[in-house]
Amino acid sequence: MADVAPATAPGARGTLTVSDRVVQKVARAAASLVPGVVEAPAGLLGRDLPHASARTHGTRAHVEVDVALAWPAPAAGTARRVRDAVEDAVERFAGVQADRVDVRVVAVTDPAPLLAERVR
Repeated sequence: MADVAPATAPGARGTLTVSDRVVQKVARAAASLVPGVVEAPAGLLGRDLPHASARTHGTRAHVEVDVALAWPAPAAGTARRVRDAVEDAVERFAGVQADRVDVRVVAVTDPAPLLAERVR
């Protein structure tokens, strides 16, 4: 019979570190799925939208998300849904608690040109 290693207590197994970049990607993906949020290519702002930045500290994070909205999406309600979606996704997929999620609406666009480009 083979020797079996004794079970190791969960706290003694090691640690898992989730990088800021992982949290940023999860936050960006979550924000892009919220109705009213549109993906906008880099323009005057110099970066694609939605854009996310994050600072993680162990299992806690502070996330900032910049979004563009399709006119006439309500800014306050859409920002609230983005915040909720980002909090949920960061916890579910990255295992990090988002203590704070700041959402900035930095652009409002006419959705018609974006839809026409997708059809081509």
